[in-house]
Amino acid sequence: MGRPRALFAVLTTGLLLAGCGSGPSQVDSAAIVGDRSVPLESVQQEITWLLENSPDAQQAQQQRKLDLNARVVVDGRILHELLAVAAQREGLRADPAQVNELIERSGGAAAIAPRVNTSVERVPEFVSDFLMTQELGAKYASSLAVDVIGTVITEESPGSTAKDQALALAKKIADQPARAGEVISESNLRVLQQPLNVAATQGEQGGAEALPGSALFGAKPGTVVVVQPSQQQAGWFVALVKDRTTTSAAPQTPIAPDSEAVYQLGKRLLQPIAEELGIKVNPRYGVWDAASMAVLPNADEATGYQFPAKAVQPLRP
Repeated sequence: MGRPRALFAVLTTGLLLAGCGSGPSQVDSAAIVGDRSVPLESVQQEITWLLENSPDAQQAQQQRKLDLNARVVVDGRILHELLAVAAQREGLRADPAQVNELIERSGGAAAIAPRVNTSVERVPEFVSDFLMTQELGAKYASSLAVDVIGTVITEESPGSTAKDQALALAKKIADQPARAGEVISESNLRVLQQPLNVAATQGEQGGAEALPGSALFGAKPGTVVVVQPSQQQAGWFVALVKDRTTTSAAPQTPIAPDSEAVYQLGKRLLQPIAEELGIKVNPRYGVWDAASMAVLPNADEATGYQFPAKAVQPLRP
């Protein structure tokens, strides 16, 4: 029962969030991932199918909110292209028998499609992508660690929200990364300095259940990240990523390979590939946001931010 529940939890979360010269043309592309185009016509056909078969999409259209469904469709296509690269590099493969079994156990393709915001024809591809994303996350869930120095900001004052303070602090740290701890202390904040792995961010860790899917685990060393660990709790986590490593050390807390945290980590591990290839989104759908790993209506909707530090070399002696 774990995989169907995780599958639909992922999509629910996603719905609450989610040229010139040579190469693919932006005019007839919904998105361009590296040198590969996500055809605009194909995405529009998928949206048309949803309008004809999904009560939720029909209601969204009546409420003039169909753009949300459209962005989720484009998200799925972009992640599919990124996974194709990850699969080749990491040896990922979804067993067709397992794909079919999960589809049948979840009620069949026709039942799944409206619930995961895709057309019935694309359900096998969608489920295959889901399983490979989990596989990627499970591969590194016990070994990936980020060495960070940061703090959590929860206090607010009139005219200065926790988010505003977090962004201001992040920019200061990015300007003086070698003094990150001092910059935090000078702001009268507690300094957190330790390696973090997926297991360490699970459970009762101050509302950190969303961290495995955040930019914290996808950012390059020498990047300052600002993330909101939990939508249910106030507070923003600001951290300079000093290093990003994989080790053989076993986590203190066991991690279920089909948990949503593992899926979200797998999705986040596609961030370096996205940054390497480059992603352009047709303006009709919005903008691609690396920190969110999703198409947003505009940059103001972001729930995470990244700032490159000015001096990377001193961070990795």
